[in-house]
Amino acid sequence: MTRRSRRALLAATGTALTGALAGCSSLNPLSGESGVEYDESAFAELPGDLPAVPAAEPVAPARADVVAARERLRSLLDDADVSRVPNEVVRDELARERESARDALTEDAEASVDALAALTYPRSEAMFAHAGLAAFDGDLDASAVAARRERHRREAEAFLADYRYDGPPNDPAGALAEHARIEGWARTGARLIGDADRRREYENTVLHVAERASAVEWGRAYAADARRLRERYASTLDGPREYGRRFARVSGSLVADVESHASAPDWEAVTSGFERDVAGTPAERLLTDLASDRWSGARGAVAHRDAGRYAAAVVPAMRALAADRALADAEAAVAEGGYALPESVDPISAERTAAVEGLRALLDTAPTRLARRLAAYVRSSLRSADRYARDEHTSMPGRDLYAQYATANRFAAAAPAVVRRVGDALAE
Repeated sequence: MTRRSRRALLAATGTALTGALAGCSSLNPLSGESGVEYDESAFAELPGDLPAVPAAEPVAPARADVVAARERLRSLLDDADVSRVPNEVVRDELARERESARDALTEDAEASVDALAALTYPRSEAMFAHAGLAAFDGDLDASAVAARRERHRREAEAFLADYRYDGPPNDPAGALAEHARIEGWARTGARLIGDADRRREYENTVLHVAERASAVEWGRAYAADARRLRERYASTLDGPREYGRRFARVSGSLVADVESHASAPDWEAVTSGFERDVAGTPAERLLTDLASDRWSGARGAVAHRDAGRYAAAVVPAMRALAADRALADAEAAVAEGGYALPESVDPISAERTAAVEGLRALLDTAPTRLARRLAAYVRSSLRSADRYARDEHTSMPGRDLYAQYATANRFAAAAPAVVRRVGDALAE
């Protein structure tokens, strides 16, 4: 996969949270499927306002941290004049990365987790152009990039090795939400840095140096942002409490309940066992999407637990538990004949309405900091489906749109019980 393709994939999928719901088909929902004709205007009217999901973390990055990330991006783009590179292929690759990175500077420097996270990959793209030009000028080679990678790897691993779950004595849920974000970024950074020496997409020497330096920078950006956010959070604490044992106990219990789902599902078994054949129906995609989401969450939770990242393990474990409950409810509905091919847009609209109401109920669930992590997933799923509904050129059939809204609805309905369970466990 080329870097251009990866950028398109990143843009299309957003976060990993929406991956299980993304998809398309060769059928057009407006031209009919299996003899069903849908009203074009009714599809366009499906999307509506969605409840906002406030930040899950009690402490946002400082504005200075976002500014520092933007300055890092800008400094890498300084003097990035690729016109002097004679090789057209190399020149075009460097220019493409440079322009994509510059796009990030058009956004406001908002002091938020999302704003800081949105600057991680652009810093990688800017480094691609910067390092490529340095390699072309003879100022950077693979050995220098390897030395840089090793230095950043040691720093990232030292940060994780010395990690403490400090938080306010009266808010374990807020502390968990904050540390889950910090630890997640730090872990991602360490992994990306560690994997950088495996990059070998380009045979051209200049582009090969650029791709490895870019991968190191991507990981370094995550790790640096994690350190800044931890420092920012620590500065707000007065008489902090260390939650390491509590987070280990809670995550251990949650992960134990989803560990059996950390291996790939038997996809045939997921959609069998019903009196009717669900192949080609919304039921088929609903069941497989929820099973996939359960698998993804369980796999991430187990990996974090095994690495001793207890706060980071909780959120994917919650996601897996919610998907498991949602899947059980969906199976019961399918067994009763639910989620057959819709004969009009009405069932699809009703499913979206139910999903939005479920999102509102989830946002009202305590502890709200943890509820917001799952609510962000539901909202992202709804936005993804809404984009397809608005697009008159979409290739997504009505059955898949129905399944997307149904998946969001079932997940939203299942999530509050999981949030309350984790909240009760943290309070013990």
